[in-house]
Amino acid sequence: MGKKSKMNRRGLRVLVLGILFWSLCMGSADISVKAEEQRFTIDAEVLPSNKGAYEVQLTIENQGLDWEGTVRLTSDAYNNGGFRLKSDCAYDTILSLPSGSTKQFVVKLPKDSLERMDGTANVTLLDKNEVVVVQKEFEDLLQEQAEFLSMGILSDEYLSLTYLDMGGNKIYYGSYNYPDPVKLVELDQDNLAGALDALNFLVIDSYSTSVLSDKALESIEQWLDNGGVLIIGTGSSAEKVLSGLDDLDIQCSKGEEQEEDIYDSYNYSYVDISQLSMAELIDQNDKYEEVSGILAMVRSWGNGAVGILPYSLSELGELDASDFQGYTQEEFIESILLQVGDYAASRYGTGGYAYNGYDVRYTFNRFCRLLGNGGSRLQFGGLKMIVILYVIFVGPILYMILRAAKKQDLYWIAVPAATLVGIFLVYFVGRGFKVTGTNVFSATIENLSGGGNVQTYLRCYDAGHKEWDLRLAEGYEYAGPLEEDYHRSSDDEKYYYHIKKEGDRLFFGINPSIGFEDSYFLAGITKEPEGGSISGNLQADGQSSIKGTVTNGTKRDFIYFAVIINDNLFVYKNLPAGADIKLEAAEKVFDDTTGYLSGADSYLRDYMWEVQRGGKKKDADILTALGIGISYLYSLEDPDMTAIIGVCEDWDKAVDDNCNEVSYGCLYAVQ
Repeated sequence: MGKKSKMNRRGLRVLVLGILFWSLCMGSADISVKAEEQRFTIDAEVLPSNKGAYEVQLTIENQGLDWEGTVRLTSDAYNNGGFRLKSDCAYDTILSLPSGSTKQFVVKLPKDSLERMDGTANVTLLDKNEVVVVQKEFEDLLQEQAEFLSMGILSDEYLSLTYLDMGGNKIYYGSYNYPDPVKLVELDQDNLAGALDALNFLVIDSYSTSVLSDKALESIEQWLDNGGVLIIGTGSSAEKVLSGLDDLDIQCSKGEEQEEDIYDSYNYSYVDISQLSMAELIDQNDKYEEVSGILAMVRSWGNGAVGILPYSLSELGELDASDFQGYTQEEFIESILLQVGDYAASRYGTGGYAYNGYDVRYTFNRFCRLLGNGGSRLQFGGLKMIVILYVIFVGPILYMILRAAKKQDLYWIAVPAATLVGIFLVYFVGRGFKVTGTNVFSATIENLSGGGNVQTYLRCYDAGHKEWDLRLAEGYEYAGPLEEDYHRSSDDEKYYYHIKKEGDRLFFGINPSIGFEDSYFLAGITKEPEGGSISGNLQADGQSSIKGTVTNGTKRDFIYFAVIINDNLFVYKNLPAGADIKLEAAEKVFDDTTGYLSGADSYLRDYMWEVQRGGKKKDADILTALGIGISYLYSLEDPDMTAIIGVCEDWDKAVDDNCNEVSYGCLYAVQ
C-alpha cells in the first residue's frame, strides 16, 4: 500500500514537471515568435504604374542577426459572390539581409494574372528551410491607387441626378472594391473639356447637346478613346439629348408615354418601364448590342464604351422602390455602370472581356491551351495496332506457321523471339510519344505601331512529378500565371504557381501532382522591340472581301498573316520579309465576314477545327500562335480598327534554361 502511494506521488511529480517543462517551452516559443516579429520591420506600398503589372514596393529592415532567405508576397481575396478571386501564386524574392540593414525592392504582379484586387496581401519571410519566420498582413494593398470613381453629370436637372452616387454605397467595379462612394461632378458647357481627364464616367441626361462646341465634342470622343464610359439618358428628351451627337449613329422616334407597342419592343427589364417615358432608339449601322435588364444599347468605343438608355435617368430617380423588380434603385444604377463598363477595355487594364457581347478572353485562353498540341501529337493509334497484331500473331497464328513448315519443335524458341521483336517495335514506335524534360511553347506579341513590346504567353508541360522552375531570358521584368481559374491547389500545395526573383533574373514554375501537367504563364519584356514596320493600303470591297496591298517592312518572314477591317477577319499565307503583296493575288486560307461573333471566335471554332483534323496539321501550332495574336487584337475592342498581324517561326527564346522551347512571334500594326 505504502509502496503504491509512493509510486503515485512519483508519477504526480513527473506529471507536474512535464507540465512545467511544456509551459516553459511554449513560453519560450512565444517569446521567440515575438522576438522575430520585433526583429524585422516590414512595409509595403503600391507604386503608380501604367504598365502591364502592378508594382508593389517592399521595405524590409533587419534589427537582429544576419539573415538570408525568401520574401514571399501572396494574397488572400474575399470569396464574394462565388467568383474565383486570385491565382494561387507565390511571388518570391531571394534576399540577403545583414544585421542592421534595410533593403527596398519592387515585386511586379501582372494585371492579367489577377481577377480582383480586393483582399489581404501577405508578406512572409521564410528561412532557407522554408520555415516561416514572420508574416505581416496588408488589407486591400492593391487598392491603394483606387480611392473613388468619378462621375461627371451634364444636365439641366443636376439636382434630380444626385442619386447616382447610389446613396454613398461602395461599388465593386473593374477588379476593385472601391472603399469610397462615387464622386459626382457637375458639368456645364464651359468646364466640360477641362474636367474629362479626371472622370471615369460621363452622364448626359436632360440636356441639349447641340449647344456643345466642336472642340467639346472632340474632347468627349478622345476621352472615350482613352477609356471613358459615356452613359446617355433619353426618354421624352431623346431628340434634344442626341441632337449634337451624330457620330453615335443613333436615331430615335419621339418619346412616348403609355404606348404598349413601344414597351413591347424592349426585352425583360429590372424596372417597371410602364412608369417611364420611353424612346424608340434606332441603331443605324448595327454597331450596338441590346443589353436586357437595364435596356441599354451598348458598344465599345476605342478603349471606352457608350451606353444609351431609352429612358431618362432624371425620371428614373422619381420612381418608387416598388417599381424596381428585385432590385433597389442603388443596385439598378450599379448594374448600369457595370454592364456598360464591361464593354470598355480600360476596365480590365489590357482589354476587356466583352466584344459585341462575346467573351474574347475565353477565346484567347482557348488558343493558349491549343498551343503545342501540333495537331494532336500524342496519337497512339499506330502503337495500339502493333500491340494488337503482336497479341494475335504470337499465339495460334505463329503455331500454324511453324506447323505448316513442320517446325513445331521450334515453337518454344519462336515465341520468345517474337516477344523480343514486339518489344523492340513498341519501343521504337513509342519513342515518338515520349515526353522528355520540360517542354515550352511560347508566343510573343509586339506592337509595331508605337506601342512596343506587349507580352509573351507560354504553355508548359513536364513528364516529371517534382517541383520545377524555369529561368526566363534576360529582359523579362515580370511573370505570372495566365489562367487563374485553370488549376486548383490541393490542401498540401497552398501555392500552385511560383514566381521567383533571384538577383536580376526571374524564375517561374508550378508544383505538378501528375505527369504531363499543363500550365500557362505570361511574362512581360523590356528589351527593344522588333525593328521595321507593317503597313497596308486597304479598302473593303463590299461585305465579303477586301483589296489593296500589304507590306512587310520587317526582317521576319510571315508564314501567315491576318487583316482585320470593318470588324471582318481575313487570313492569308506567306509574306516574306521586305516584300509586299496584293491581297487579290494572295493565298487566302480563311475569312469571317458574318459579324455574328468576333472573328477570333470564328477562326477558333471553324478554321482551327479544320486544321487539327485536316491537311494543315504541320502548321497547327503556328496558326494557333496567330490565333493568340488575333484574339489579342479583338480584345482591344475597337470595331472600327484596321489592323495587320503577321506570325513568324523561330522567335527569340523566352526561357533561358534546360527545356525544349518552340517559339513564335506575332507582330502587328494598327492603322
